[in-house]
Order: sequence, then C-alpha cells, then structure tokens
Amino acid sequence: MNYVRGFAPWLCYAALSPVDWRLGTGAAALAALWLLAGQLRARSVDLLGAATCAFFVVMASVALGDPSSGLRNWICALANATLAATALASLAVRRPFTLAFARAEVPREFWHAPRFIRVNMVLTSIWAAAFTLGALACALVVGYDHSSTAPLVTVQVLAFVVPFALSGRYAARAKAKAAAATGQAIA
Repeated sequence: MNYVRGFAPWLCYAALSPVDWRLGTGAAALAALWLLAGQLRARSVDLLGAATCAFFVVMASVALGDPSSGLRNWICALANATLAATALASLAVRRPFTLAFARAEVPREFWHAPRFIRVNMVLTSIWAAAFTLGALACALVVGYDHSSTAPLVTVQVLAFVVPFALSGRYAARAKAKAAAATGQAIA
C-alpha cells in the first residue's frame, strides 16, 4: 500500500489530465507537496518524493502559465523519464528508491542486511526498466501522433501495472526465502 501512497501524485495526474492537463498537473503538484510535507515532518524525505514534487511543481507552473504549451504533448514521456532517472540515480548511489516502501514492511533489524538491499536493488531495477521503456514508448507515440490518447494511456498503465505486479511477486518470493533462511516470518 505504501507504493500507492508514494505514487499518488502520478495517479492523480493520470486520472485528471485527460480532463485538462492543468487540472492533472495542479492536483498532482498539490498531492506531491502534501506528501513531501509529511515526509519533512517525519524527517524522512525520500528521493522519489522529492523528485515527484519537483517534477509536478514545474509542470503545474508551465501548465498554468502557458496552457497551450507544446510541453503538454510530451509530459507522459517526461514523467516516465523523470521516474527512470530517479530510479537509476537511486541505484547508482546504492540507495534504491524502493527502500522507503520496503522499510515500512520489514522490521528495522533487516534494513541494512545485504540480502534486503540486494532485493531492493532488483525491485528498483524492475521499476527503472519499466519507466525507461515507458519514456521511450511515449516519445515514439507522441513523435508519431501527439493526439493519440489511447496508446499513451495504454503505455502509462503498463508502465505502472507491469512493474507493480512483477515487483510484488519478486518481493513475496524474497520474503518467503528470507523467512525460510532465518526460520521466522518477516512482516
């Protein structure tokens, strides 16, 4: 469920942008600011939350400042590229963005275990690959015909549903393996 909360701004954008990109980016920016404020209060700001907030504040500013901007045609590719860059940056510094979600599910004594970090490197890699492919697919669709809504929605849905399902399965297997190896259940 933490995944859903972390992706709430992206889901707001996906749900509302077909109505109007100003509404979608504005709602997403507000959701991102609200989540970031909660993280700041808890003194636990994560890379995904910060990147999401920055992305949607910039996009909402553009959308509200110039509603006819051609950027609105490319926002799906830019969104996926931003998420891909965020995931890849978190992998590069060996602090996979999925740690923020996983730590809410796993007892503190496992947080620095090599296996836990490795599992989250794989999970973040799954998301990074999906976002990279999503960015490329969106760019191809927009480059071909920027008014093609159905293919863009399909790409966006697949860019979230596929890694969500794959990472959920992988995490469940990893938990089961860890529980078997340690002889105890892990959250």
